[in-house]
This record gives sequence, structure tokens and C-alpha cells, in this order.
Amino acid sequence: MLVLTLILVLTQGHAMAASIKVTWDPAQVRRGGAVMMKIQSPIKIMAAEAATGQDQFPLIKVEDGIYAALVGVDVKLKEPSMPVDFALFPAKGGPPYRIRADLKIRDSAAGTGKTQKLSLPSGMVDLSQKRIDQVREDNRTLGDILATRSRERYWGEGFLLPVQGRITTRFGTGRVLNGKPRSSHSGVDIAGKRGVPVKGANSGKVLLADDFYLSGKTIVVDHGWGVSTVYAHLDRIDVREGQEVNRGQVLGTVGSTGRSTGPHLHFGAFIRGAKIDPLKLIEVTRDFKK
Repeated sequence: MLVLTLILVLTQGHAMAASIKVTWDPAQVRRGGAVMMKIQSPIKIMAAEAATGQDQFPLIKVEDGIYAALVGVDVKLKEPSMPVDFALFPAKGGPPYRIRADLKIRDSAAGTGKTQKLSLPSGMVDLSQKRIDQVREDNRTLGDILATRSRERYWGEGFLLPVQGRITTRFGTGRVLNGKPRSSHSGVDIAGKRGVPVKGANSGKVLLADDFYLSGKTIVVDHGWGVSTVYAHLDRIDVREGQEVNRGQVLGTVGSTGRSTGPHLHFGAFIRGAKIDPLKLIEVTRDFKK
């Protein structure tokens, strides 16, 4: 955990000095990682917000004087640090107090340097124009869904692994399909027998329950606070779009639909559009209860 203490001189009727403590855990985060940031302020505030890039979102009050923010670092981020801007709104009114903290980003993303080579039917790799058009439409639909930013938070506990099993492909692993390099893996693959129940990683709303050419039967759950999870290659979908689901509720079953070499779950996660390692989301929220 990294602790940054800022001494601010505040004027509200009279001059006073106040220490505002900013902490984040882990202290350094890799591309594709997640971090829980906390603000501790002796000043009485009625609310707090944070901003990363163009996204603004509320902080969660975890106890008196302490507010938390969950931040994701996109796997494609090139800069060595990522600024996070905080605004603290005083209980007595007036303009907010503004603070900037810079997250230091480690050089490499999780999984970097590892490569997985797969052999697939040629029709699943060398796509016809019709299939290319279909995949583009699927990607547009998925992109629109993942652009959803719900300020409200639907969960109060840490995230769960949707299915127990051996992780066969980790986040960020490079992939070569039929001898041709492809983009790195955007989630984790968990091996499992066909028909094994897949549980929701946390409470939320189902934004997508559809069948895509590459990812097969796919579910996207919006957990609020900018967090979404993806479940792909399902054999069966047991929820509908717009449905509210609980943490640990069965969403569907393990399968091998779409471009797949065998039964498994592809599990992905996004924080305000940042593509992250879902295992890091589970790790950083493990002790979170609010």
C-alpha cells in the first residue's frame, strides 16, 4: 500500500491547515490491473468524486472521513503514470477541494511474454467477408454495451470467480491461431465440463445475453460504479437482458460455443471502459464490504 499525505491550506472564515491522506493498494499497478484508492480527510465533507480521463464517478463512503474509489488501468495505456483527480465537497458548502494523485504504472501488463498457439478450423480464423461483417457488427454491439457507465453501485461485497477450474489462458497472453498472430487475450479462460453452472461474479443488471460468432453465447453484467463483467462461450444462457442478478446467481452453463477448442468459460472485466484482468478485480475487492 502506498500512502500520500497532502497538506492543504484551506480558507473558510479563517486559515487552517489540513492533512488529506490518499492511499492506494497495490502501491504499483500493471497495465490491465485494478487499484482501490482511498481518501482520508479531517475536513467534514458531504460527498467526493474522482475523475480518470473523461470519466467522473462518485467515491463510496466506507466510514466516517474515508472515501474509496475503484480504478482500472487499461491494458493499452502507454503512459508511465495515470492521473486521478479528486474533488471533495465540504459539508459547509462552497467550492470543492481538488487533489491530484498519479498512479505509477509498471512497465509490463500481466501475461506479457507468454504466447499460446492454437489450431482451429480454417473457417474460424480466415473469415469470409460475410463473417467479417458479422464479427464487426458483434463488436459494435459489445462496444456499445461496455460503454455503459452506471454511477450507482449494485454490489456491496468483493467479486467472485464465476466457476472453479484450471485457468488455461491468462489475461494478456499472446495468441497465435493457425500460425497467425492475433491480439492478446482479453480475459481469463477457465476449463470446465460442459453444463457446469456459471455464477455471476457480483450483483448487477444483465445488459447483454446474445449469441456472437466468435465469443458464442455471451453475457455482460453491469455491476454499477463503472464495472462490467463478461461471460463467453456458454452452452446455455439462463438470464435475460434487463434482469437484475445477485452475487453467485447462476447465469448459464459452461460450453464451447463460438470460436473455441473445448468447453471452458471466458471471463472478462472492464472498469469504466478499461480492459482489466478479472483476477485483479477479484483480488482488489476481496476485503471490500460496504
